[in-house]
Amino acid sequence: MSIATTKGTLEFINVVKDYGTGEPAVKGISFRIEDGQLVTLLGPSGCGKTTTLRMVAGLELPNAGQILLGGKDVTAQSASQRNVSLVFQSYALFPHMSVMENVGYGPTVRGTKKAEVESKVNDVLKLIGLTGFEKRLPSELSGGQQQRVAIARALVLEPAVLLFDEPLSNLDTKLRRHVREEIRELQQRLQITCVYVTHDREEAMAVSDHIIVMDRGNIAEAGTPQQLFFQPRTAFVADFLSEANVAKGHVVAFENGKATLTLGDSRFDIATDSATVGEAKIALRPDVFEVTTDANVSPALEATVQKCAFIGKGVEMVVDTAGGELFVFLPKEKTVRAIGSKVRLAFPADEARLIV
Repeated sequence: MSIATTKGTLEFINVVKDYGTGEPAVKGISFRIEDGQLVTLLGPSGCGKTTTLRMVAGLELPNAGQILLGGKDVTAQSASQRNVSLVFQSYALFPHMSVMENVGYGPTVRGTKKAEVESKVNDVLKLIGLTGFEKRLPSELSGGQQQRVAIARALVLEPAVLLFDEPLSNLDTKLRRHVREEIRELQQRLQITCVYVTHDREEAMAVSDHIIVMDRGNIAEAGTPQQLFFQPRTAFVADFLSEANVAKGHVVAFENGKATLTLGDSRFDIATDSATVGEAKIALRPDVFEVTTDANVSPALEATVQKCAFIGKGVEMVVDTAGGELFVFLPKEKTVRAIGSKVRLAFPADEARLIV
């Protein structure tokens, strides 16, 4: 066979999951994933992302709302009734079974004839680069190879939606980067709809078409990696995705899509859809700053160094400013400044974002 997946949209409509602990794990969320997209559910522990994934899989049923797969209501369907496959965090391979037996387990249980199972397994092993490993046991494979077997076992069922639950958490840093590249390349080649769960923001940005950032059972924001990184709307997303500082400033005027801000002794304009005159929260990523000795450069902040460390790829500082305490990363710097010393930190006006 050729590995041709059945594409399908996935939609959540006001979905609630309440375990009766006093606060719902998922609080009426709605989103839509289009055919062939890889969308990541991103957030800290306890935010509801894994519960949401389990509801897609049919391992948990919602207390309210609807789940649509390919336009069909599957809200009350069990896992076995849904055309989805889940790649578990722990791989969940059978240790006593060979690669061939592990990958072919699903079709075999479904009653597929042995010759057809072998054909399907051979095709999918070729697809993910494991031809020649058919007779090996999981204990004879590396972590990355075991992960690929887990993906092959999911793909052989030709799911409409492929689910990943923290798939790289058991791998070391270098291997994580390699396997995430493999997952993304495979997903784009097959154009299969994927829902991917992780708490790692770099991983999420590397693999995703869109990211849904969750916070305490709600969707904080959703968008492309670029939108969420460079144009966050909330303090939570600004901090979680890019470690952005939230400085205290003021909006002194807003007209025709342009807000005039003051921060410390600087006054500057930014483009924004809306703004309210008065106190404001201004997001500035740590990497947008640059040390300047020119007192006329603006916008800039006078800062007092609280902490400073050289980390090889640059200098990290915690500084005190008129806008509050800020974390700053200076990739061009090599000098460790003394605690209590003064610096002037310039930043591009168009890197500032008004957030709520």
